[in-house]
Amino acid sequence: MKALEGKDMETTIWYPINSPFGGAYIHLLNNVIAAKLAGFKVNVIPTDRSLIEHLNKDLETLGFEGDVKYGKGGLTYVRPESLIFTIKLLKMKVDVIEMNSMPLWLSGQDISTLRDLRNYFYSIISDTIHRIVMHKMPKIITISEVSAQLLWRDAFLRAESVPNQPLPNFGKLVSKPKEYTICFPSSYYYSYQGFDKFIKAVQELGIEDKVILIGKVPPNCKIRNLQAKGIKELAKAYSLCSAFVSPHRDTTPVPFFGSPTKVVDALATNKALIVSDLKSIRETVEKNLKKVPKDCIIWIKPGSVEDLKEALMRILKERPYCEYELAEGTINSFWRRLSEEVRD
Repeated sequence: MKALEGKDMETTIWYPINSPFGGAYIHLLNNVIAAKLAGFKVNVIPTDRSLIEHLNKDLETLGFEGDVKYGKGGLTYVRPESLIFTIKLLKMKVDVIEMNSMPLWLSGQDISTLRDLRNYFYSIISDTIHRIVMHKMPKIITISEVSAQLLWRDAFLRAESVPNQPLPNFGKLVSKPKEYTICFPSSYYYSYQGFDKFIKAVQELGIEDKVILIGKVPPNCKIRNLQAKGIKELAKAYSLCSAFVSPHRDTTPVPFFGSPTKVVDALATNKALIVSDLKSIRETVEKNLKKVPKDCIIWIKPGSVEDLKEALMRILKERPYCEYELAEGTINSFWRRLSEEVRD
């Protein structure tokens, strides 16, 4: 890409998060590590400046130098935060923009999902502005081929698919549990992640004592649960797990296009995986493994409680030993190619 020629081996990553936990934080950490491995000096501008301290501690925990600074310089990589921030991009020199939320705001909404006409018309205006700004960006990346196809279909935007990847060295921090336990690492309020279907399947099977919920849970939840902040706590939590469950449901009017963090966490930590058979999730798995094992990954029909129950019973019965052979990380590969363009 001509726009990158002559850039110094330095990058600034603008990322709108303020807490050291959740999928967005792991995704930021993956990008920072990938940029460092590609030879970049890394600056980060999060929503909350104090996040830099957590980021550097977690880098050191993973075996990397914790030398990330708050500041600007070099190649600019941006994840949009809001409509106002998106408009500001017109005055910034942006090299790469990441579109990992809804590909375009209006494409995921219709009048039935908005509370009133005022919100609907605001969404139209917001969406139009986002499209105009995105067309001025030199390089757009997104989380999956499904998302890239949506961006092209809805706005004639060309985007490169860069799915999530296993966090480097994370698996070394996670041990095997003493008891075979199934974990659901996610927050309950994201309905598309299938929390309700998972709880229903667990209750109908009567296996509550074999399950741990990691993340935010509903009030008065009686199933064992915990929250993890930072890499050390997350590794400690995952050390209690033998298998992960990711029963995402498909969505409308826009099909599910995500690349779930818990899927790549399972690959990073050699955990068995029960996961919905959705195109973007298959892409995430297939691009991060040299070979997809049949025994360790069980694909289920999205939204099917019966499929989920069968998979849970199979995992508990077979208790597969998993040792995944990881390919080059998708995010690592992207930053390596960026560095080659800069050096050229």
